[in-house]
Order: sequence, then C-alpha cells, then structure tokens
Amino acid sequence: MARAREVSEFAAIARLAALFRGQSPHVVLGIGDDAAVLRAAGRLVWTVDTAVEHVHFERAWLTLAELGWRSFQAAASDVSAMAGAPVAALSSVIFPAGFGASELSALARGQRAAARTLGCQIVGGNLARGGELSITTTLVGRVKRPLLRAGAQPGDELWLCGELGLAAAGLRLLQRGSRLQNAAARRALRAFRRPRAQLHAGLALAGRAHAAIDISDGLAGDAAHIAQASAVRLLIDLAALEAALSPALRRLAPHLGASALELALYGGEDYALLAAGPKRARPPGARVIGSVGNGRGVWLADAGKLRRARPGFEHSGGRKRPGVGV
Repeated sequence: MARAREVSEFAAIARLAALFRGQSPHVVLGIGDDAAVLRAAGRLVWTVDTAVEHVHFERAWLTLAELGWRSFQAAASDVSAMAGAPVAALSSVIFPAGFGASELSALARGQRAAARTLGCQIVGGNLARGGELSITTTLVGRVKRPLLRAGAQPGDELWLCGELGLAAAGLRLLQRGSRLQNAAARRALRAFRRPRAQLHAGLALAGRAHAAIDISDGLAGDAAHIAQASAVRLLIDLAALEAALSPALRRLAPHLGASALELALYGGEDYALLAAGPKRARPPGARVIGSVGNGRGVWLADAGKLRRARPGFEHSGGRKRPGVGV
C-alpha cells in the first residue's frame, strides 16, 4: 500500500488558502499574512472549541469531512446561543504522524462546507504535528445585544429550539457497533455526524429571550448553568419534554438500554438551544418544556412530583461521556 504523502507546511497553507478563499464584507485580509484583518462594527462575540481524538471523537466513527463539519458547527453553536451571527473563524489543526495532505484536504472541505452554510469565512489558523488529531476552532460573530446565561426571571417559560437526544442515540449506536439500518438509526447517526448550529433560532431569540445557552452537555447539565448564572430555579416538565422528542428517538431508545428522556436530559452533543423568556415573546418554532421560578437548581416535574435533576457531563471534572475517551 502506498504511503500517504506527508503534509508540507507551505503546500498545506497554499491548499487551505485556496479552499477557504471567500468574499465576506467583514474580511479585509484573509489567509496569507501573519494575521487576518476584519472590519468590525458594533459588538463582537468570540468563542473557541476544541475536538480531540480519543476524547471527543474516534476516527472510526466519522469521515474527516464529517469531523471538519462537526468541529466547526460546535463552535458556531456558542455564537448562536448568544444571538450572534458568525463572521470569521480561525482553525488550528494538530495532526499525527502519517496524516497526509489528502486527509488534511478532506478535513478542510468539511470545515469549508460548514462555514459556508453559516455565512462565515475561515481566515487563517495554524498547523502543527502532535501525537493525536486535534481541531481547535476560534470563531467571531457580530451581535447587537449579546444574550447571556444570566437574566432568566421567575415567570419565564423555558423554550427548546432544536432536537434533543438523537445525537446521543447516534453515538451509542457507534459505540456498540450496531448494524441497525432503519430510518431512525440513520437520523440518529446523521444528528451525531452532521449537527447544525441553530443560527436562525438564535437570531430569533434576540429581543425576546432573557437568557439562553446551547445544549452540548445534555439538557440537565446546561440548564444548570442558566439556573446558577440567573440565581433561579428551572423546572423541566417531563411530559412536555417527552412530547417535544422525535418519534425516531422514541423508536431507538429501547434498543440502546436507555429511555428517550434520559438521552435528552443527559446525552449531549445536540447543539440545540435552551432559552428563558416571557410567554408573550415566544418565537415561532420554540417549544415550551418548563418554567422559571424562585429557588435554585434544576428540577424535574413528573406527574405532579418533583425531583432534582442529577448533574450533567463535566469537561474537566474527571468524567467522560460513556464510551468516549476510552
């Protein structure tokens, strides 16, 4: 078998510059100099997100194009949660020995496809060798007034924008090496491999919601961030949440050793949005799954009984998603 052609730094930069070339009114200078130059007006929001092999993904589960897409959408989701519109991004890739030029191009094509769907231009980054594949995306967006985690008020509704649980179901199918080929399984695998930042939903929350967050670590865990930042109690109505879940998730859950509600509450990787706001301002398409009240923490309402939600996934607390980072 022929060896993959090793990545040459200067050749790679030229190749990436051609792939990422764009025409954005916000970009004065893109790839090709020591730094990019942006034209800024108003407020900017910045975020950074890293995907590390054997921690956040396994290459056996994704094509490189899917990995490029997924890593970019994950960063864009943070901007969407603040009611921002992505403008430009930097990408830093650490690649292991044997990672060839064609593989780098495949990864970059996935990033480019994701960036184009969001109206965003990749304007630079960095390449380095290391022990494992790692992709870091830094993304800047424009916003009139940033939507924060703090600000939820007693009396607010809890709104869900996007789907929950399907990405976690797709991950479990991959972890188990499942050969399910039905429509529900295909939807779940696509939800994990090709997530979409809720850009339009995030923009629709501007001027309507009091607080918001993107759901990447499970609904229960991310809801806790709003509860803490806003010093309120969030009450999730399990009946309303279950009604908001897709039929595909309900069909798959019994095959995965979990309930649809468990996957929605604790699964993660969804990149949906959770927001709190007054009933009169609810945006079209948002589903009510609970309420905000006085108190602390996240609580679950189940047939009139209340119980406290258990914690969600923690990136640096020594816990890993089941089966991830093995």
